[in-house]
Amino acid sequence: MKLFSVLLWSLFPGCWAVTGPRSVRGRLGGSVTVECGYEKGYEENSKFWCREGTWLATRRCSDGHLVETTEREAEVTQGRFSIRDNRTRRVFTVTMENLTLADAGTYLCGVDMTAIDRRHTVSVSVSPDVSPRSPITDVLPQSPTIETPQITKQPDSPSPTTTESRFSSNADTTPTRFTVLILLLFLSKGLVFLGIVCAATCGSVRYRNSCREKVSRQTHS
Repeated sequence: MKLFSVLLWSLFPGCWAVTGPRSVRGRLGGSVTVECGYEKGYEENSKFWCREGTWLATRRCSDGHLVETTEREAEVTQGRFSIRDNRTRRVFTVTMENLTLADAGTYLCGVDMTAIDRRHTVSVSVSPDVSPRSPITDVLPQSPTIETPQITKQPDSPSPTTTESRFSSNADTTPTRFTVLILLLFLSKGLVFLGIVCAATCGSVRYRNSCREKVSRQTHS
């Protein structure tokens, strides 16, 4: 693998002269920042940012440079794109503002050369805005709070439990009183019947005694 890298470097000198991330992601309407580094000796060269061409023109800019620095200007802004070259760190930073879905694609960050430019491929993806929105209740005016009046319980008023117990006790005692009344009625009738029987018995006894006395008188006379 190392031998292959050396062979590739000898065939394509400077192919790793520019480094950076392979892919970055930004949110719709937001921004994305890409940092690309370069080797020593390219500090004074212009740095650029562009879209990669089609498969027939791979690693070439499709419609020219979107933004690029110059020998005198290390920081340049063109529309929604800006680039800043830190020549001390040998790193240039590209920023894309107000991202749209059409901004998604493959880009090239590179160093401008007289013969063959040094480039690095970066894939940019844009995700839809998924930030939570405020609920409808936050927009609508809040209804006034109605306080429920507290009802103070009177000490003399009977509780529902006591009332129910009274009803239940009345319901339980009513059959008992009715039974007692029936028993008293039967008892009184029984006493009257006994009185009648006693009176009849006494009358028959007196009648027999009077008959005996008459018979005895007639016998003695």
